[in-house]
Amino acid sequence: MYAIPTFGLGVIASPTFTSVFDDTLTFPTIQVFDTESEFIDQTDAPDYTIVHAKDTDKLYVWKGYTWVVYNQN
Repeated sequence: MYAIPTFGLGVIASPTFTSVFDDTLTFPTIQVFDTESEFIDQTDAPDYTIVHAKDTDKLYVWKGYTWVVYNQN
């Protein structure tokens, strides 16, 4: 006779995301967004988060209280 293992999973909750930034990334990772408006109003980015906006072709670095913009031209 074979015993079939069973697992009681219960209720599995979906993760709740409140930020557009992935805080599991390690430095120096650049997150890419289609538009600047997807992140520019966010104030919860980890310090020194680096992002690139495709619509502006600029790099942005979060400096704890503001986005520092680097024009690549």
